[in-house]
Amino acid sequence: MDISIIVCTYNPESEIFKRVLAAISKLEIHELQCELILVDNASRKSVFSEYAFEIDSVPLSLKKINESKSGLTNARIAGFNASEGEILIFFDDDNEPDCDYLEKTHSAFMAFPNVGVFGPGNIFVEFLGNPPSWINYNKIYFQERHYERANYACTDKWFDFFPPGTGQSMRRSVFDRYLNCVLDGTLSASDRTGNSMSSAGDVQLVFEAIKSGFAVGIHPEMNLRHLIAERKSSFSYLKRLIFGMSSSYPEAYAESYPHTRKVLPYYTNWAILNTLWSAFVIRIIKKRSFKAFIFLISEQMGKIYGSNLARGENTKSFWFKLIPLLKLK
Repeated sequence: MDISIIVCTYNPESEIFKRVLAAISKLEIHELQCELILVDNASRKSVFSEYAFEIDSVPLSLKKINESKSGLTNARIAGFNASEGEILIFFDDDNEPDCDYLEKTHSAFMAFPNVGVFGPGNIFVEFLGNPPSWINYNKIYFQERHYERANYACTDKWFDFFPPGTGQSMRRSVFDRYLNCVLDGTLSASDRTGNSMSSAGDVQLVFEAIKSGFAVGIHPEMNLRHLIAERKSSFSYLKRLIFGMSSSYPEAYAESYPHTRKVLPYYTNWAILNTLWSAFVIRIIKKRSFKAFIFLISEQMGKIYGSNLARGENTKSFWFKLIPLLKLK
């Protein structure tokens, strides 16, 4: 088997999930051997019955998996265990790939045998419903990106062009290494579960590839749309998303590289005050934007909170009372 497409879903938005399934139905296979694995991760209503017509219309070898243990990590593992492909393509239930995504992904891995994980070089964020106008200035938080050439690296420092979870594809050996680390407890950082916005799994998959000697990066011919439901276009959702991503990275990094845990940034109460004051000056005094200020606070507090927790120092700072006060998680 050349490619296994693994779609993990949890209470999907109807309009969006139907678009995703329609896009998968239109994927060009050519001479590739491909399979589709759908993982229902404890949705309130079974996606296999609710979307039976759309699922059965997909012209690919199909496997339906029910994973009762909540969490994206558990869903991905269930999908991997059922898969046979040498290349794994993970789509979230709001990822709409271009029709040539399979061919371009396969070609990318064949052309770059040193790359273990590829992501799409172009992610077009599309807001559905009636989103507020200001949300269009924040597409980067939904992984919008546009690259004109392949970018990849093999380093333990995170680069902007490293592949996000959206459309993340990898060699089978990479996920197998990651799975072994999860099973033996080496990797246990929280991934997306229910309302949690953590993205530790996306990060650790990338770092496990690097630790295997592979480079990781993006390819400009891999394109997809990230479809954002109207409920996710809110001020409340976005600040939680930013905090979740920022706060989960330090622990994900520290688990992947344990020797770095004690050299992660450490924030005293005074350092936290300086960071918050700088955010206030930049966003309120200079730009006079309350939303931009809260988003920057969400990002900075996420980094501070996550880093101090990973180090195990100053984890009870009174400044962290801002997290529930601002409803960041």
